Amino acid sequence: MSEHNTQFIDYINENFTGDTQKNALIFVQYLASIGMTIEGSINDCKATYKGVTVCYFYFGSSSHPAGYPEPWTVWMPDEFAKEIDGFPIDEQMKKIAWANAHNCDECCPRHNTDAGCSRQRIIFNREYDDLCQTPIGFTGPNAEAVECAKKLMEMRKHAIDSGE
Repeated sequence: MSEHNTQFIDYINENFTGDTQKNALIFVQYLASIGMTIEGSINDCKATYKGVTVCYFYFGSSSHPAGYPEPWTVWMPDEFAKEIDGFPIDEQMKKIAWANAHNCDECCPRHNTDAGCSRQRIIFNREYDDLCQTPIGFTGPNAEAVECAKKLMEMRKHAIDSGE
């Protein structure tokens, strides 16, 4: 694990407890184990793989306005909303992704269409209106949602490695 990633592990250990702590640690440690790097600050970070952003995430902080997705959230870019050749996603993972469709009301109250928010998007062949530019968002994910997020990370890594 890179030295930079340890700030996130330290924050999780100091500020989360129980399943919230366990799930956040599993996810962050998993990213490192598959060669992804976490960049940024505690409340504004992203994971990259070979220079490509694979997800954004946030750990709770009072610096954000009330209603911000606490205690931690992982957002997936648009590319995660479709299957990649050679990397099937099973129906259970699709159901979890669908259940975590990220509506713009959660983070873009202005519905900033210029920034890519509040648009029709498709997540694994299911249409949604008014989704964010990061159409899948896991807020305070439970163990099952963390497993789905990990699977989506594997899918994106596969796509990057295969040039998709």
